[in-house]
Amino acid sequence: MPLQCVLMLRILLLFLFISTAQAINNGLGLTPQMGYNTWYDVQCSSEMNETTVYLSAKALVDTGLAYLGYIYVNLDDCWAQGRYSNGTVYPNSTYFPSGMPALIEKIHSLGLKFGLYTDRGTNTCAGRPGALGYERIDALTYLSWGVDYLKEDSCNAPNVPSVAFQEYGRMRDVLNETGRPIYFSLCGWESWYAPQGHSLGNSWRIGPDNNNWDDVLTNIDINSNLSMWARPGGWNDPCLLIGKMSSGELMMTELQSRSQFNMWAVMSSPMLLSQDVRNLSQYALETYSNHEVIAVNQDPLGRQGIRINGTNLAGTNETNIWAKLLSDGSYAVVFLNASPENKDITCDLYCFGEMGFGNSTLLKVRDLWSHTTNGTTYPPFTAYNVPALGGSVHVIFSKT
Repeated sequence: MPLQCVLMLRILLLFLFISTAQAINNGLGLTPQMGYNTWYDVQCSSEMNETTVYLSAKALVDTGLAYLGYIYVNLDDCWAQGRYSNGTVYPNSTYFPSGMPALIEKIHSLGLKFGLYTDRGTNTCAGRPGALGYERIDALTYLSWGVDYLKEDSCNAPNVPSVAFQEYGRMRDVLNETGRPIYFSLCGWESWYAPQGHSLGNSWRIGPDNNNWDDVLTNIDINSNLSMWARPGGWNDPCLLIGKMSSGELMMTELQSRSQFNMWAVMSSPMLLSQDVRNLSQYALETYSNHEVIAVNQDPLGRQGIRINGTNLAGTNETNIWAKLLSDGSYAVVFLNASPENKDITCDLYCFGEMGFGNSTLLKVRDLWSHTTNGTTYPPFTAYNVPALGGSVHVIFSKT
C-alpha cells in the first residue's frame, strides 16, 4: 500500500477513534424516542407523585399507546428533594414514599422504560439538586436504580456553548462508563446545540418550551434550519407534545395538537406526550394512535423533513408545506395552515421538484388520516380548505 494511503488510513482511524470517544456510546436513538413526560401534565404540583406516574404508565399500556412505541415514562423536574451527606441524590419522600427503585421496578414490570430529570447546573429550574460536580455519583445512582433515560436541563448554568458542551460532556462520559444503555436527552433550548449534538447525546432541545401554539410554531421555524444535523442516533428536539393537563387546562386546541403531531412526525422529532394520558379524549387518542403518522416519525432512514414551500410561521399568517424522504423512496408531506382563514394550499411544480418529482411523474396519494389511497395525480397537487389556525393535511406521495 502506498505510504500516502497508509497515512490517510491512520488519520481516518484516528478520527473515528476520537469521534467514538467523544459521543454517547449507547446504541440508542436509532429512531426518535417516544413516551410520556410529566412536566406539562402535573409540573411541580402534588400530582407529581408515584401514583400518578404509575397510572400514567399503565394508561400507555391500557390504551395501546405502548404497543405503538410510547415506551418511555419520564419524570421531569421536582422529583428530587436533596442530597445525603455522601452526595447521593434522593427523591421527595412525601410524593415518592416507596423510593425510586420500587417505582422503577413497577414501570419495568409493565414492559416500559423509565426516565429521570436532572440539570447540568447547581440547581434544577425548580431549585432542586443539580448535577454540577455530582455527575459520577448521580450516574452510578441511576445505574443502581435501573434508570433507562436521563434528561439534563440547563437552568442555573452558563448559557455559553463552550461551558455547556464541557458540562454535558462530563455527564455523557460517566453515562458511557456505566455500561448501561441510558438514553441521554440534552435540554439547552438553543439551536447551537444541533451541530454538536451527536457528540454529546441522543437528542438536544433547539428552542423554547412549548407552552402554547405560538411556541410550537417558533420551534418549527427554528428547526427548519437544522435538518442536516438529525440522523439515527441523535435528533433535534423542538420540545414536548402538549395538550390537556391533569388540571383540565387545554394548552392549545385539539386541532393544533394534531398538527403538532403531524409536524413532529415529518421533522423526525421526539414524540413525548406531556399531557394527561390517563384521560385522553377520543380525538386525542385517535391522534396519538395513528400508526401511519408514527411510521413516518419512526422511518429507519432517519431523515428530518424540510420546508419546501412557505416561510416562517410564528407571528405571521403563513402556510407551509414540509416534506420528508422515507426509506422506500416516497415522501411524507404536511400542508400546514397557521392563518386565520381556511386555505387551499398548493404544491406546485417547483415544490414537487424539491422532492425530485418531475411534472410528468404519476404519483399515488395516501391520506394518513382517512387511511385511504386516493387515486393518482400528476404535479401539481392542492390540499383544499385546510382549516384555519392550525389545520393540516398529511399525505404520502409515491411513484406508481
